[in-house]
Order: sequence, then structure tokens, then C-alpha cells
Amino acid sequence: MNSFEIEQAPYAKARLKTRHAPLTKLLLLTGLCLLLGAFNMRPALTSLATVLTDVEQDLAVGRLWTGFITTAPVLCFGIFGLLAPWLAGRLGLERAIALLLLFLFMGLALRTQVSSTGLVASTLISGAAIGMAGVLLPVVIRRDFPERAGVVTGLYTMAMSIGGASAASLTPTLERMAGAWTSALAIWSLPALATALAWGGLAFVAHRAGRMARLPHFSALLRDRVAWNVTAFMGLQAGLAFIVLGWLPTLLRDRGYDGLEAGLVTSVSILAQAITALLVPSLATRRASPALLVILVLGATIAGFLGLLYAPVEARIVSALVLGLGQGGLFGLALLFISLRSPSPETAAMLSGMSQSIGYLGASVAPFMVSLLRGLSDATGGPAMLFLAVAALCTVFGLRAARPGFVLTQMGDTRSRLSSLPYRKGS
Repeated sequence: MNSFEIEQAPYAKARLKTRHAPLTKLLLLTGLCLLLGAFNMRPALTSLATVLTDVEQDLAVGRLWTGFITTAPVLCFGIFGLLAPWLAGRLGLERAIALLLLFLFMGLALRTQVSSTGLVASTLISGAAIGMAGVLLPVVIRRDFPERAGVVTGLYTMAMSIGGASAASLTPTLERMAGAWTSALAIWSLPALATALAWGGLAFVAHRAGRMARLPHFSALLRDRVAWNVTAFMGLQAGLAFIVLGWLPTLLRDRGYDGLEAGLVTSVSILAQAITALLVPSLATRRASPALLVILVLGATIAGFLGLLYAPVEARIVSALVLGLGQGGLFGLALLFISLRSPSPETAAMLSGMSQSIGYLGASVAPFMVSLLRGLSDATGGPAMLFLAVAALCTVFGLRAARPGFVLTQMGDTRSRLSSLPYRKGS
């Protein structure tokens, strides 16, 4: 029996009591909705990144505005993420996610407006919706797929990678076909609407209780070292991801790539994330050492990013693949640690909220710093040094988050400790 199974064994009987009779069909429907939700978590960012140069020219905005528009989504992830557990407690997971995806649809639909104000409003609404939905979707994994957390987390991150890659590769083509970047950006509202309807249908057929069990006190997580290690790792890997999502196409165009080629290279990198996003979480819950996986995926992330900026242009596809393989594994591990370090779905909701809200607030500094460093030095030197510094810190906290253990526990037997946690009452 591996370490993940040992950690989860005391709760197997409790989980069996909560299962519904038509379990298989409901789980399949839940899994499909989960993958659709994951697909919609990145197009709002990657679609804008591929046409950012055109947006700057058409709207006649400066570097400060560009820095804000690439940083605002990450800030929204952090600011609004903490509200997600409260919303799920009021509405239930399915209804809360459906509502948030509906807001994402409305935010992306605003991108039909050719104005800096309209684009800012769209970015803020979309960022808030993604920030809260991104907190709640991993909780569904912990609640409904605890024995297959590694596999389902891998599928989830793979779907997210495919969504981001699709937007990065197709948006420039859609812009040429439609003749305007506004239409190319707004078209990504349609998958969000379809997914909102799917989650609404799931809420209708699931017949689950409207509220989650009592949540642990958030202040307890703030005093927990394990929770902070998971949060720091989430935030630092997110900083690396948002540098790539928000700025890689622009940095490649600074190097001389045209818009279509920069978008293609970025989409190759994001699509490659699907491979390790699927494999790494599964390996981490089986025989592979999570600590070793942290080192391997961070090494690949650094090598791929520097390769795209400084290696010969002929190696661009190889570098993009290496970068994507590294970042897919990084995000998969960050999400998996939320499940591995949480003894219950309620604790997972709070840890997901803490790690993604506080983590993304810290990560928001990274894309903004890139906008400043592009102006203070050569176009790639400053961003490359920033990337290396963030990756070094990510290694430190990733190794700490990889250590076995639960949040909100200190010493003694796991079963006796669980009985003292506040969420056990009435659950």
C-alpha cells in the first residue's frame, strides 16, 4: 500500500456512507462537467496574450496599461478566491460553479467592445469568475474521486492545458478570419456558456444537499505550516505560469517572431502541458517520489523557457515542448497537494481557497514585473532573471509541500486527530 492510500485509509468507511445509489452515472457526468470546467480556466488569458501587440496598437495604450491588463486576472484570482468556499457553502458546489461560469461567459462577451474600458471590465469579471471557479473545481475532485485523485487531477490539468493551447493557437487565426481581435476574443465566451449550462444540469440531477458541511476556521490554516508550504508552491508555480501565459508571445515577438508563429509556439508549449499534467499527479500518488518530480519538472520549465529566449530559433519547438512538459507537471502537483494534504472535502475547500487566493495574489507581481523589466533592460534579459529567481523559490517550497502530512494536524494518531476537527460536527 502506497503512502497516499495509507493517508486516506481511515476515511474510507466515512466516504462509503455518503455515496448515492446511481453512483457510476453521476460520477461520469460529474467527471465530464469537471473537464469542461477545466477547459474554460485558461482561454481568457491565453487568447488575449496572443493578440496583445495588436491591442496595444489599436487602443494606443502604454506599457503601464499593458502591465495592468496582464496582471489584473491574477489579482482577481487572489482577491476573489477566498469567497469561493463561502459561495459553495451557500449554494452547493454544482450551483456555485454554474453561476461562476455564467459570469465568465458575460465577462468574455464584453470583449466585443473596442475600448480600453471594456477590455478592463471584461478582464476583471472574467478573472473573478475564474478565480472562484478554479478554487471550487479541485474540491469536486477531493469530494467525488478521493481514491483516484492523482488520475482525475491529471485529467483536469490536461483539459486546462488543452483549453489554453486552443485559445493560443486559434485566436490569431480567428482574428484574421473575422478581421478584428474583438471578435476573436469574444468567441471564447461560447464554451463558457455551454459549460455553465452543463453544470446547471448537473446541479439539477445530482440532488445533493444545498450546503457543504461546516468549514474549518480559516484562521487555523493561517497558523499551519503545511498549508503555507502548499500555498507558497501554488503561488510560485503560478507566477511562472502567468509569465508564460501573459508574456511569452510578446517576448517571442520582441525576438522577431510574427504573431502567428509566436502564437503557434506558445500553443505547442501549453498543449505539451497535457502530457505531464496527466502523468505526474498519477506518478506522485504511486511509486514516484513527489520531491523528485518537483525537481524534474522545475528543471524542464527553466530549460524550456531559457531555450525559447536564447537558443537558436531552429530549436524553438523542442524548447516549447520542454517548457510545456515542465509546467504541466508543476501545476498538476500544485493541485494534487491540495487533495493530499486535506483530510476532508471541507478542509480541501479552505486549503484550495487559501493556496489559490494568497498564492495568486503573490503571483500577480510576476507578470507586472515583466512589463517593467522589458522597459528597464533588453527585452528578454530582465524577464529571464525574474523567471530564474521565482523558479529557485518554487523549488524550495515544492520540496516542503511534497513531505507527507495533513493540514490542521500536529502530532499523534490521524484518526483521533480527525475527530477533533470542527468540520466533523454534523458532517
